[in-house]
Amino acid sequence: MNKIFKWTGWILALIGLVFVVISLMTDGSNVDILLRYTYVLLIAAIVLWIGLAIILTAKNNPKGLLKALLFLVLAAVVIGVAYLLASGDPAVRIKTQPSAQVLKMTDTMLTLVYILGAGAICAIIFGVIKNAFNK
Repeated sequence: MNKIFKWTGWILALIGLVFVVISLMTDGSNVDILLRYTYVLLIAAIVLWIGLAIILTAKNNPKGLLKALLFLVLAAVVIGVAYLLASGDPAVRIKTQPSAQVLKMTDTMLTLVYILGAGAICAIIFGVIKNAFNK
């Protein structure tokens, strides 16, 4: 299993290195291209890790596969809500604005960070309360 994590880490590092080289070959000040490379790398990481989790769950615990698929559907719903809430307003203090699609995706990622951050804080608070009642 460590080999799988090691290989996926190397694959993601290689993809990131390719994107760095491509961005250096183009005009490095182009925000639009750099943001697109970041999104591709993020999507590649998510697909690799979710695919890996589903494969390992199916191998180790076939009954847990239903839970993993339910979690995947829940994650898709959260991403969909974040996309719907994203405004796509123009960036501040940037002379050349990224495209409307990149602005929408950036706002989607920020909204996801807000949602997941609030969820993490709630999980910590409820975990502390649960532990206090269990003791």
